[in-house]
Amino acid sequence: MSFENFFKCVNDGIKRDIKSRRLKMKVSVDEFSAFSKKYFKNINDKDLSFKFVLDEVDKNSILFVLRSFFNMYVEVKENSIIVFKNFPKKFILLKEVNKSNHYFTPRTFKKGTIMYSISPSYSSANRMNGVPLWDSLETINDTELIPSVQINYDYIKPYIY
Repeated sequence: MSFENFFKCVNDGIKRDIKSRRLKMKVSVDEFSAFSKKYFKNINDKDLSFKFVLDEVDKNSILFVLRSFFNMYVEVKENSIIVFKNFPKKFILLKEVNKSNHYFTPRTFKKGTIMYSISPSYSSANRMNGVPLWDSLETINDTELIPSVQINYDYIKPYIY
């Protein structure tokens, strides 16, 4: 999905529920319509980002819709949300990523490492918690696959050069 699809759904509504069996979450058509009226009514498709304050009770459902369904980059500071129109291509690590804080990482990535956003073919990333990233865009030998590992949101920020 993309911002354009999100913008269209906000204006035209969705036709079916948004759900994930793995995450055990569901947002109904009526809930999405209520969220659109409450939080998204003033979105301008020309802006690069939009910001809003949400009620704590809606937080997980809104993050599920934005991060998991529409694959949008969202920054959260308490109940203030900033949604970026374009998903960042590069991130910088704020802390070291290693086996003690990301048990599934194949190796250690040092603080300050530039990481690239990857759209993995066989994704097991939980976008509610993090983003699939890797430190290079080189493919695995004899394939078109680029490795990735989920890095949690509190370990990264978009890299602005």
